[in-house]
Amino acid sequence: MHELVAEIRPLWERYVPSEVAPPSVSEIEARLEPLSSDAAIEVMTALAADDLVRSNHVLMNREIAHHTATRIVKCLGPGATWWTNREGNSWDPVTACTFDGVVAGSNGELFAILLQVGED
Repeated sequence: MHELVAEIRPLWERYVPSEVAPPSVSEIEARLEPLSSDAAIEVMTALAADDLVRSNHVLMNREIAHHTATRIVKCLGPGATWWTNREGNSWDPVTACTFDGVVAGSNGELFAILLQVGED
């Protein structure tokens, strides 16, 4: 997760104040909460379909997002573990952006990460 955040930081860093540093590996790890497979599907669906910054802006058709998230969870299998930075109705940041949401899963061999970032 930390490597992904570092790799894509140049895409949004012009919107983030230069004094705001991205979280460290241990900070990101502390912000991730475990999810069940069903919850991972629901959170991935929401992240793929709904804009975190503009609540009335649709990023993807919800049905397509749900189908895609379901396929990802099935691909990783029943033994996969899933995490998110979502805590209730809020998100614990894993980037230096104002808004971010993540779902990450792994079966020990394959992994999937869905990360949405945004600035207002």
